[in-house]
Amino acid sequence: MSIITLCTDFGTSDSYAASMKGVILGINPSVSIIDATHDIPPHNIPFAAFVLNGYYRYFPKGTVHIAVVDPGVGGPRLGIVVKTKDHVFVGPDNGVFSYVLMDNPAQCYEINTRQGLSSEPSATFHGRDVFAPAAARMSLGWDSSLLGAQIKRPVVLDIHKPRAGASCITGEVIHIDHFGNIITNVHSDMIPADKKPDIVVKRFKIKGIKDMYEQCAWNKPCALINSLNLLEIAVSSGSAHGKLGVNIGDKVKITWE
Repeated sequence: MSIITLCTDFGTSDSYAASMKGVILGINPSVSIIDATHDIPPHNIPFAAFVLNGYYRYFPKGTVHIAVVDPGVGGPRLGIVVKTKDHVFVGPDNGVFSYVLMDNPAQCYEINTRQGLSSEPSATFHGRDVFAPAAARMSLGWDSSLLGAQIKRPVVLDIHKPRAGASCITGEVIHIDHFGNIITNVHSDMIPADKKPDIVVKRFKIKGIKDMYEQCAWNKPCALINSLNLLEIAVSSGSAHGKLGVNIGDKVKITWE
């Protein structure tokens, strides 16, 4: 059975996500459609890129992933098919596949909208008229007739890397999740395992890194390594984002002796 996942900022109160599913099932009635999320904050491409990166690798080989957060719909941005070793991605070429492209060798192609995707694609809804039919056809097998020119330089967001010194790392907040957990770009591999670091964000200082949420004192900020192997700041039974007032892009410093 083929699988298509959907990641959008459409929400669930309108007809948009359902319209895409209808188009997909009209082309491949046996495909399994998985709603990864429709709750990406509107127009927030970096948020979608991060969320997509958190789940795609756990799906079976051959899964087709649609990501539609597309504030430039109808403009000059291209529709794109990205093929990696194990997965296919379909959506706008606006940076939504940045983490995928940074982590995987990939071939990228422009979607040829003249190849029977829709008689007249709407200028405001490429999710339904371009990306859904393209993904549905790809779920039936690699369809080179859908592809236009190969894209040598797909759009990739400016995702900053942490800076490491002899006894410190300077990173930044890259995501705030549904629970208000503050996720940084500092990977666990960068932090010496035999050290007990101090973490400073804004005016707050956190001593050491916990192994799990249960070890965090109630309603106090703590640091831990999350399931993506990234340094995270959390508040037990609360929101670190709300308590600390930290936002995406704020600097985080990790030091040790």
